[in-house]
Amino acid sequence: MAKSQGKLRIGMTEAGRVILRGTGFVVLASFVVPSFGVLSILVAVCLVAIGVGLVFRPRIQIDGNLPDRVIAGQTTHLTYVLKNIGRFSAYSVSTRFHGLPPVIEQVGEAPAVSRLEPGETAEITVAIRPKRRGIYRIGSPACESSFPFNLFRIGTVRREQETLLVLPAFSWMQVPFQYVSRHVNTSNLRPAGRVGSSPEYIGSRPFVSGDSPRRIDVRAWARLAAPATKEYDDDLDDYAAFVLDTRVPQGHRKSKSAEIEELEAAVSLCASVAYTIHRECLIDVLLAGPDLHEFGALPKTARLERIHEVLAGVQPSKDYDVHRIGPLLEDRLPEISEIMFIVLHWDDTYRRLVEWAERAGCHLTVVVIGEPNAGTLAEDWAGDIRFVSAQDILAGRVEQL
Repeated sequence: MAKSQGKLRIGMTEAGRVILRGTGFVVLASFVVPSFGVLSILVAVCLVAIGVGLVFRPRIQIDGNLPDRVIAGQTTHLTYVLKNIGRFSAYSVSTRFHGLPPVIEQVGEAPAVSRLEPGETAEITVAIRPKRRGIYRIGSPACESSFPFNLFRIGTVRREQETLLVLPAFSWMQVPFQYVSRHVNTSNLRPAGRVGSSPEYIGSRPFVSGDSPRRIDVRAWARLAAPATKEYDDDLDDYAAFVLDTRVPQGHRKSKSAEIEELEAAVSLCASVAYTIHRECLIDVLLAGPDLHEFGALPKTARLERIHEVLAGVQPSKDYDVHRIGPLLEDRLPEISEIMFIVLHWDDTYRRLVEWAERAGCHLTVVVIGEPNAGTLAEDWAGDIRFVSAQDILAGRVEQL
């Protein structure tokens, strides 16, 4: 982007706030003792600072872009190139963001450029840190000058905004997946991400009743004087799926940043598991609440990025039942080898989905965000369920499931 003109903005530095408070004290003191001379000097200094600052305000072109995506909780350094396109030299030029969303903060102050001659360029770095995943609109940074007395910051702010995608925090962890391949239908678009979708010839063996005549090895038959059939190894990849519970009851307690701790922990855990297993198997399906996301047509290398993009925008859902989400997943279960359920509330909806997946022959991993309720779970389902604390997930203390 190239930004040079926009809305005029005048702000105060810390020294300017001190002068302003001092002026207020002098005004109050003037009711007791004569202080017109001191008050006149302070007002004159402020007027000169604003007047000279407006005349010599920087006319700076900013070249730089936001990154495609950043990760929640991590500091991102943005690099911009400043070019003075005005007729005068620019002094004490600093760059900062204004109007950032509450969950994104600028980290520290960008180093100021003491002097920038007409046509001269300088490179600066601004650091930001997003606190929560999501998709945000962010304006470009403003170039401001505190010349001449470091009392006011005067510059321009562009109205145009860019989109910043903040991915959920994720890390590598140990996951109890078995990575067992299953036979799938390869006549559709699903093999797009497979490492290899052609069976590999591994040798010949004696022909037995029931073997396909198409696989008869004529050369081996002639050499051995007995019918032989070719053997192939179907080098199929594992297909994995995620089922993410997004139901949050009305009136559920939220944190100071308006986030729901259990949901954020579930999303972060899903992102971490996807990051861990994406090299070992193909993540084919993500059922986030009532929304089904399929990645069968994507290359293997692109699936993780797409999954994290979807997780960045996951929102709380109203209540739903198995009759609404069951048909979305049921037809895919026979082709899935690994499936992970990340559940906020264990109830009949997810118990029935788990039973369907178990009958379909999937290897199951069920994780419940919260404290265990062993008595109820034992009556509902006899399988293995893992309980993970939301606080431990968000603090990065969960290294294995």
